[in-house]
This record gives sequence, C-alpha cells and structure tokens, in this order.
Amino acid sequence: MLTKTQLKEAFLQHGFRPLKRLGENYLIDSNIKEKIVEAAGAKTGDVVLEIGPGLGAITMDLAGSGASVYAVEKDKKAFAILSELANDRYPNLKLFCDDILKFDLGNIPHSGKMKVAGNLPYYITTPIIELLIEKRNMISSAIILVQREVAERLLAAPGSKDYSSLSCFVQYHSRPVYLHTVKRTSFYPEPEVDSSLLRLEFLDKPSVEVADEGVFFKIVRGAFNQRRKTIMNSLSREEVLDMPKEELSRLLARAGVAPQSRPEDLSLQQFASIANNLQ
Repeated sequence: MLTKTQLKEAFLQHGFRPLKRLGENYLIDSNIKEKIVEAAGAKTGDVVLEIGPGLGAITMDLAGSGASVYAVEKDKKAFAILSELANDRYPNLKLFCDDILKFDLGNIPHSGKMKVAGNLPYYITTPIIELLIEKRNMISSAIILVQREVAERLLAAPGSKDYSSLSCFVQYHSRPVYLHTVKRTSFYPEPEVDSSLLRLEFLDKPSVEVADEGVFFKIVRGAFNQRRKTIMNSLSREEVLDMPKEELSRLLARAGVAPQSRPEDLSLQQFASIANNLQ
C-alpha cells in the first residue's frame, strides 16, 4: 500500500488527479488495510472480485494470499498506474479497466462462489449493492467500505430513523454485519465523511418467506415512499395497493399489523405478512 507521500508522488509522476465526482479516495491507513484483508479471508483456491482497486491498497495483499484475484477499475489513469505497480508480479492477479456495473462477471472463471471486496464509490454505492444481490448466486460474501450514513441504512432495525426500503431489500437477501468505523483521515484525498467496513453475507434463501417478491417489494417501497404517513394511508394509495381503506383495514388485521403503524416500525416479517395475506 502506498503512503500519502508516495501517492502524491505517483499522482505527480503520472499527471493524475483523483476525481471527486468518481469518489476517488485512496486508502492510506495500513491498520485498516490489514482489517479489510483479514475480513476478506482470501486464501489459495478462492476467487476474489475486487471492485475499484484504485492504486492497489489491498490488491497486492489479496493476490499474495494465493487467491485468484480479479480487480475491476473504471478510471483509465488509475488502471495504468496500478498495472505499473503490479508489474506482472502475480500471475494469479487479473486487472480489468471497466465499469463494474457493465462488467460481465462471466469473465471470472469459478467453480464455487466468489468473494468480493471493495471500497465502493459513494455515487454508485446502491447500484453496486443491487448488482451484488442480483448476482448473489455467484457470491458468498462481500467486504465493502461505504459511507457511514449508508452503512447505518443497511444495518438499521425497525423503529430506527435510518430504517428504509434499502434496509429491507438488503436484509431480505443478506445478513449485513458491521466490522469497523473508518475515519476520513484514513484516505487521501480526505473525504467529507467517515466510512464503515461491512460484511454482506448472502443468504441461500430470503430471510422471510413471501409468496410473491414483486408484491412484497411493491408494498415495502410504497410504504417508505410515504414514511411519514400511517401504513394505512401509505398503502391505500392508487400507485400502491389502490384499495379502499375498509378493505385494507381487514387485510392489516389478518396480517397482525396496526393500521396506525408507521412504515419504519414494521419488521420484514410484518411486511411479508401483509403481502402474503393479499394473495
């Protein structure tokens, strides 16, 4: 991993300026690097996808574990510097200059499920998480660095102000685990906020049983789109269930949900109960 001084020298040498719009903040804290590498748990025989390796803060350590590492970097200049730093030292390291949201995971040969590690750019954090969940049949777990406020949403429990449709979506498909707080001073250039290191452990089956996932998530999204309203008022709208309140009241009663509840007070199981009783 390059120090702050070494990063500055590399930037100057290559005429490179980190792009704020791409969320390019490079890790310079060796203690945090070791925590990430340890959490990733890469070993010989593993296949690891690294998202946004930057200038290789953890890339070389992952490759040094003996795992087959596939690192996808969008920034062409950062990719060129990383390629120079790697210098073909690791035959088990493959670098790709591509947008992770467009990258074909079929380019990664694997027999079992792969592991994922990455410092996720703040401006596409949610789309990347959605991608990982979409490809969860190929992934066992993901170690991700995200802005602290995003982490709070992913981890939030019912009753919390941070509990949202994103919380429900992620917790339906995975078990998010908080690992460490990462101070903004651990990066250069220094971001405006602290980050959190999380592990997403993808589930073999959803955390709650629903008859129709489309209906379930329509209810979840519809509820949180009007989170200040009661669950009765948020779900009765035309664009959600389009149901007379008397009928909706009977549905909520069957589901065991008080009509005056707020969306943020409902657990995944209660949302599932509403969806299942609609069938």
